Amino acid sequence: MARTATPWFWEERNGWYFVKDGRRQLIAPHPSDAPAPRKRKGKWVIPPAIRDRFHELMASKQPSPASAPRSPGCPTVAEILDKYLDWCQKHRSARTFEWYRNHIQDFTDSLIGPDKMPATALKPFHLVEWADRHPTWGDSHRRGALIAVQRPFNWASKLGYIDTSPVWRRVEKPEVKRRENPITPADFAALLGYVKDQPFLDLLSFSWESGCRPQEARHIEARHVHLDLDRIEIPSAEAKGKKRRRIIFLSPVARNIIARLMAAHQDGKLFRNVDGNPWTVDAVNCRFGRLRGKLGRRFSAYDVRHGFVDRKLSEGFDVLTIAGLLGHKDASMLVKHYEHRSRDHAHLLNAVSHSAAAPSSA
Repeated sequence: MARTATPWFWEERNGWYFVKDGRRQLIAPHPSDAPAPRKRKGKWVIPPAIRDRFHELMASKQPSPASAPRSPGCPTVAEILDKYLDWCQKHRSARTFEWYRNHIQDFTDSLIGPDKMPATALKPFHLVEWADRHPTWGDSHRRGALIAVQRPFNWASKLGYIDTSPVWRRVEKPEVKRRENPITPADFAALLGYVKDQPFLDLLSFSWESGCRPQEARHIEARHVHLDLDRIEIPSAEAKGKKRRRIIFLSPVARNIIARLMAAHQDGKLFRNVDGNPWTVDAVNCRFGRLRGKLGRRFSAYDVRHGFVDRKLSEGFDVLTIAGLLGHKDASMLVKHYEHRSRDHAHLLNAVSHSAAAPSSA
């Protein structure tokens, strides 16, 4: 006797599933307002919203996407994504390829039969339901993840693998929010007070002193260093944008850090963790995450760079000079992202108080 279909909870994916036509299908993520999933007498306690959606899907006569007829010559979802990753690996940086691969793999794991599902059968709700299963994603992460899946199909349409992208401009994404969380000198002093290992102290202090991008600090090698000129030179082929070489100027503190690290590491990355391995994005993020509980506030590596800018603006340096220190080709980016300084009461009051004295009347 055939078993009656019933919803069940998949813990690893935080979602409720059922089996229809021999295929596992997602009902919906676990409702945020419902109690944690649990079993009673060996059976899942199904939230009312999940039960209602389950009955709707069971009553639906629409074939599942994976079983939809495939047009002659129409590639599958898996084929499009594999082609894009192959292209990305050849024409983009290793870090970019890894970013796409991780998101695409997570997305395909959410689909039923992506190797049989025609690309034309993909719908925007597949992307939305996939993203909804990650409630811990912030707006920026969610936006980037959705773009990472949309882009391969736009690329496939452009090259002619498919006529049009099935998810082109049809998925609502969170708006980009400007992050204004610069670290003040007081914040930075408090941050250093909780860091006990020298490798992370070196990475933080160098970033604070130089204002470099987090990825630049992590990838500095001895071959980039010119202590006689008090600077670091990253070739254009390795720099952001790959159009201009990047010059990082060294303060006395930054110079001492680099000189000490060069004495220890002649080959490979200079900045390494306590295990002697080069710092990774995830490792740095984890360190800031653990410090959040002690500081009562979450910072990131980029906040250190933003703190450098705020500090230099407060010290009275002009935007062209600061833009040069940051590695920008002009001051437009600086003006755009730090226009909040024009609304800062203390900063404006300090500026008017230190203006040139007016000529005395005769």
